[in-house]
Amino acid sequence: MRYKVVYFVHSYYPASHGIAIHLYNLIKHLKKHIDYRIITSEGIGERVIARDFIKIPGFSSLYVPHPESIYDILTMDYDIIHVHGYGNLYALIGAFVGLLRGKKVVWTIHGIPQKGIFFTLYDLFARPLLKRSIVIGVSSKTSKLIKQFHHIPNGVELKNCMGSYKEQVAVGYIGRLDPDKRVDRLIKEVKSFPIVIVGPDEGMRKKLEKMAEDKQVTFLDPVPYEEISQIYCKLRYVVLPSKYEGFPMVMLESLAHKRPFVSTPVGEVPMFLKEMFGDKYKKYIINGTIEETLQKLEKEDLDEELEQAYKKLEKYSWENIAKKTLEVYKHALGERD
Repeated sequence: MRYKVVYFVHSYYPASHGIAIHLYNLIKHLKKHIDYRIITSEGIGERVIARDFIKIPGFSSLYVPHPESIYDILTMDYDIIHVHGYGNLYALIGAFVGLLRGKKVVWTIHGIPQKGIFFTLYDLFARPLLKRSIVIGVSSKTSKLIKQFHHIPNGVELKNCMGSYKEQVAVGYIGRLDPDKRVDRLIKEVKSFPIVIVGPDEGMRKKLEKMAEDKQVTFLDPVPYEEISQIYCKLRYVVLPSKYEGFPMVMLESLAHKRPFVSTPVGEVPMFLKEMFGDKYKKYIINGTIEETLQKLEKEDLDEELEQAYKKLEKYSWENIAKKTLEVYKHALGERD
């Protein structure tokens, strides 16, 4: 049986948002099993319907769906509507319409925003819908919102960089430039390494560029996902100073390129790093300033433990993540192997 699935998401490839890249990789491995459409505000592809409408300034993922896109999900023939994210209107509206039509709603939660007025209001309307949906949590922290969910993390494809991380000199950040990512902390605290910052601007780039005027910082525009390996391979360390995360894809991709990943202890980061490195994982968690953490790592040769972590990543392949997602679809529709 080929399931009919509509993905109602605010962003899709070639956008470089985490949800966009997650779904892009997922569909590469799911498309042989499903008939699908992607309805979004930005994206390209044979089965993509992209209509730009309104984006609310100051919010990284608050796109208002086009009225025609809402009409599509009200009238299209599908078995499942799959929404992504907790804090965007696409997920809220998609779940509401799907449940209204008596369709199965699969809702993937990637991260949980910190409390605030907007999130409190969003949560008030979203929580009843979430309880009637089939929930996938990229992070086990999803239990803060709902107790029963399928834990399916982000995936990754293993890559090969020429040479050791020690042959490179730059510290890098790869991701969205919004306040919650705390890229400003990277610029303030790193003193001994050149810095490379790559990602879509979400209202922070001008401020960050002004902070970096007297420092060795290079800002790069987002590159196509299929070319991102070139960036990772040129980095000595990858740093994520975020306020909150779920299961960050950049963490997987760093280790898939055998590049040390340094982060704040947010979301699933400590648990995953412990899985990869055992009791040695704490040295990759920012302790003190970012500079101090990097200098401690500079005293060690990390190649061997990076190699061991690389071998453990097979279970996180996108093919395996897609298989687990397909099982969720089967169970949602009452199918069993």
